[in-house]
Amino acid sequence: MANSQGLAYQFGSPASVTMFDTDNATAVFTALASIESYDLTHESDTEEIRNSGGEVVGHIGYNERVTLNLNMIPSGANAAAALAFCSLAPVNGTVSITGAPVIKMMGVADVLNSGRFIYAGGGSVKMTQSGKAMVSITVKRFKNLTTAAAVALNV
Repeated sequence: MANSQGLAYQFGSPASVTMFDTDNATAVFTALASIESYDLTHESDTEEIRNSGGEVVGHIGYNERVTLNLNMIPSGANAAAALAFCSLAPVNGTVSITGAPVIKMMGVADVLNSGRFIYAGGGSVKMTQSGKAMVSITVKRFKNLTTAAAVALNV
């Protein structure tokens, strides 16, 4: 185990990730300590209100959200389990995180380990001849949206 003199530093990307189908109950995969990296970004949409002179006199923020980019290494007890990890949920599947560091964001005391993130598609599975495989997904958590099982729409 590494140690340091002086300041303490955060190393690694500890956490477990479970991706669920749109029913929020059927696990598509569970990644235990197989996270290569993740990036957490706090975002919102904004509008500036300007007066007749063009000066900003007001600022509106809405659609507050956290975007999480996850890069994971497919792994499992055997080759079949590792390959099953390469499956991705349909659009509107959800992702739960456990065991991550506690980070306060968006007014949520523990934004990573509480609640679910929504998967909107766009994930990728990268296989190489000479290195580890990588599964990459981007998921979002919206401040005013509670995840539940997806509802089929008649369109």
